[in-house]
Amino acid sequence: MLIKLFTLYVYLQTALCGCGPDIRNSDFERMRANYKVKVEKLGRMDKRIKESSGLARATDSTFYTNPDSGLPAELYEFNLNGELLQTIALPIPNQDWEDLAQDQNGNLYIGDFGNNSNQRRDLKVYRLQEKTMQVTDTLQFSFADQAEFPPPRKDKHYDLEAFFYHRDSLYLFTKSWAARPVTQLYKLPVAGNRQALPPVARLQLKSPVTAADISPDTAAYALLGYGRLYLFEPENGTIDLQGKRYCLPLGRTGQAEAILFLEPGQLLITNEKGKVYRVTYQPR
Repeated sequence: MLIKLFTLYVYLQTALCGCGPDIRNSDFERMRANYKVKVEKLGRMDKRIKESSGLARATDSTFYTNPDSGLPAELYEFNLNGELLQTIALPIPNQDWEDLAQDQNGNLYIGDFGNNSNQRRDLKVYRLQEKTMQVTDTLQFSFADQAEFPPPRKDKHYDLEAFFYHRDSLYLFTKSWAARPVTQLYKLPVAGNRQALPPVARLQLKSPVTAADISPDTAAYALLGYGRLYLFEPENGTIDLQGKRYCLPLGRTGQAEAILFLEPGQLLITNEKGKVYRVTYQPR
């Protein structure tokens, strides 16, 4: 029953995915008013890729994706045609993997921090050396502002499915289950452990946030929601949910939960059914 209700919730979010509420409540602009945008379906992943919850680059033309809770602790390497190139078993548990991130030093980060019920006290990020896929560190953290496990429904802002690496830190964007969703931003330095993170910023969004990535030139970062893409242009390179921000309806992408910049102005998106999309945008 819960799965059916959640499927209905996602359907309604994507079917009614206009950006009006985000424009009214949080000063978003319509992306198509400022950019020429193209959304195209590239194909579907091999059925052996059980789920696509996060994305990272493997080579110039291939990508890693990961399943989330209840599925094997594996990464899948695939190409833009959705072909499975290899399955990589990892020696770490998959309690609830949600997203992937990378730095410029050959490290891959796996976010084991899914927290639908807002009750977890063991949130963590695994750092792996990409060449060997060996774990080199486990970054454990908590939200300094969370006092109840779980909090009341109106304060259920502590699920987590989205992050990216930027300047020696991981930027975490929470997924809200409250009636009025907000995303809260936290900064996790990659040097250190068992950190209690204070919130950096928060912003009311119509859709819960399911994935995030930053452009290779760091001029923009994107948050993915059910039926929506949120694009931010940070001021002075500061990640704080401020600056110019745009909303793009993406109703056709369904339960999309993974996003990756292919290059500045071009994004790869996958959904839990294995469909692969590319979003291209350029200034008008």
